[in-house]
Amino acid sequence: MQVSVVVPTFNRREIVLRTVKTLFNQDFPSRQYEIIVVVDGSTDGSAEALRALEPSCQFRVIEQENRGLAGARNTGFRVSESELVIFLDDDMLCDPILISEHYAAHQSNGEVIGFGAIFLSADSPPTLAAECFNREVGAYYLQQRENPGLPWPRTACIFGNTSVPRRLLIESGGFDERFLMREDAERGARLFAAGAVARYLPKAVAHQIYRKTAADLIRDAEKFAIADRLFVREHPESVAETLWGRISREPLWKRIVRRSAAECPALADCILVPFCWLCEQIELLRAPGARALQVRRIVYWYRKTLELNCGDASVNEHLCGEA
Repeated sequence: MQVSVVVPTFNRREIVLRTVKTLFNQDFPSRQYEIIVVVDGSTDGSAEALRALEPSCQFRVIEQENRGLAGARNTGFRVSESELVIFLDDDMLCDPILISEHYAAHQSNGEVIGFGAIFLSADSPPTLAAECFNREVGAYYLQQRENPGLPWPRTACIFGNTSVPRRLLIESGGFDERFLMREDAERGARLFAAGAVARYLPKAVAHQIYRKTAADLIRDAEKFAIADRLFVREHPESVAETLWGRISREPLWKRIVRRSAAECPALADCILVPFCWLCEQIELLRAPGARALQVRRIVYWYRKTLELNCGDASVNEHLCGEA
């Protein structure tokens, strides 16, 4: 057994079935890899549907109570049988050479974190949320494709299509289950601190079926604020590369405007929500619409950040422009 592929899933039965079937159709020798799907408290029949499949390789379905993405990944890699672990999200349609490309990347260096490419699947609805994905997560991979050798941003660790030697995972500890968001960035920070080296794998391609809506992204913004605060406390050396750091370098007037919007998000929504709706209806307006949605997300992230850090003078100084 050379490779273990860990796929956490929660209540996405039809999508995870598609993901797993693309993993059955790999060019890697079937006896040399296993697939471990961790069903993290799903109630939609995912486990039963997965067990009904006819795998071409070793295949395990593990059920557990809902512990979040970090907990599901921990369960998966801890029961794995291989020295190389590939983490995949449950909505990834994988190219047939994905496993081979990850495996090859680790043959000359045992300290590598292999970041496979993630691009938007054509099956994703054409929404503003999907456009935001292209401008944010997808942008990392596009930049790497267009600029080979570009240093990988250390805060851009996304374990949706990533390989790590099992030894490094054990030595530096598992995923921190306190993080309901940013668990992958936090895990990456510890791996880099332990001496791991990022390597982009342009041919290890996964196409993400992105089904989130604008409303989902706004709800997630507050969760990200909670996780970002915890991340900064755990890794203060990385603050310059986070949203906190970027905002702290903005002109004072811009930080004051951000704070004003965060203190009254309903007022900002009066302008931005109708504009986003209009842009979602008209394809030519998707780009400005996505930018408007990004602004809304930052407003809600900012609001939650200020709420969490009320009275913290250092936060006021960096984010609000006040001492």
